[in-house]
Amino acid sequence: MNEENIYSEMLEIPVNTCNITYTPPTKRKRKKKDAPKENVKELAIEKANREFEEQAATPAEESVAAEEVVRAESEQAEETDLQSKPKRKFKVSVIGVQLAVVVLLLGVIVFSNLFMEQSGIAVFFNSIFAPQAEQTDDRAYNSFTPALPTDGDVTVADGVMSFAVKGSVYSPCDGTITALTQGEDGKYVFEITHSEKFKTVIKGVDYAYQELGSTVYGNIPLGYSLGENVELCFYGEDGQLITSYTVDNETDTVVWEV
Repeated sequence: MNEENIYSEMLEIPVNTCNITYTPPTKRKRKKKDAPKENVKELAIEKANREFEEQAATPAEESVAAEEVVRAESEQAEETDLQSKPKRKFKVSVIGVQLAVVVLLLGVIVFSNLFMEQSGIAVFFNSIFAPQAEQTDDRAYNSFTPALPTDGDVTVADGVMSFAVKGSVYSPCDGTITALTQGEDGKYVFEITHSEKFKTVIKGVDYAYQELGSTVYGNIPLGYSLGENVELCFYGEDGQLITSYTVDNETDTVVWEV
């Protein structure tokens, strides 16, 4: 027991007591100093740049990775196709054989033409490709059946056929106009060649429908007559006037005398 307390009780000295509660002092939080405005701007710019670079890098990396995947898949597909395709066996082409035969034949022909001019192949091909001579028409006048040059009646005197009918004038046979002249009276003279040994001369035509060198036919008019006298003559071999014929007005044909 405390001696001071005992002594106080003996003297009857009043004693005051109290309870003291002690609380430790609280630490004050220090406020963070605000960063300078310039540092804040720089930090914001750096952060924005960093985010932009990350966003830009990500698609590029993804595209590169996608390209690598596509390349790998295409290479794998090519390898699979190569493995799946069967190896082609060598086959003899029919067309190739035919071409080879043609080339061989051409070589034989050229060789025979150069060194063996009288060989059968050379003679055969020369006969085919040699220019053909123009065939001459040597038919005589009595091989033709001429028709009358007009629809009207005609007369014959000494081998000269005359008619005075207004209308179209026709060639008696098919042929070619080898001469065409116009006289002082304005009328035309036609010379029509039917063969080397037969031709027709028509005089007194008022209008000419055909030109020199034209091919004429028996059913196509070569001119027109106004109704005045028109004459027709036939000429045979060596330009001789043919007189041994008559006309049939009912059939409109010329009849040769035998």
